[in-house]
Amino acid sequence: MYLVEFVADKIPWFDSVWDAIHTVVRPIGGALIAVNAMGASTPTSTALAALLGGTVAMTTHVTKASTRAAVNVSPEPFSNWFLSLSEDVIAIAVSFVALQHPIVASAVAIAVLVAIISTAWAIVRWARRRAGKEREPLGERRSLG
Repeated sequence: MYLVEFVADKIPWFDSVWDAIHTVVRPIGGALIAVNAMGASTPTSTALAALLGGTVAMTTHVTKASTRAAVNVSPEPFSNWFLSLSEDVIAIAVSFVALQHPIVASAVAIAVLVAIISTAWAIVRWARRRAGKEREPLGERRSLG
């Protein structure tokens, strides 16, 4: 399967079709992996693990697919190949670290999650402030006090 993924990612536009198909496959796979990692547990824990695993898989998939779609509009093929090879190296490195040093991998994953949430929160705050300023007529700013 890795060989198919490796080849599919190197062909511009085919990789977008491949990602479209995997929009269904990857979240289900993430949910199944999370459920299997739980072992014997309560139905509530199993459901929460499936939701978390599917959500994480979908989030990473959407990020990968949208990045790939943005790169596909470039007129030369080298950026697509570079991006694909970079993804392969990162996937292998992350897998190795997670298997050999799970505590380190967990700490890194939590730190990245905190960074993503913080960045998203800052972007939302900025967008709300920006939208609020655009709605107010010039010279009529409301005071908070």
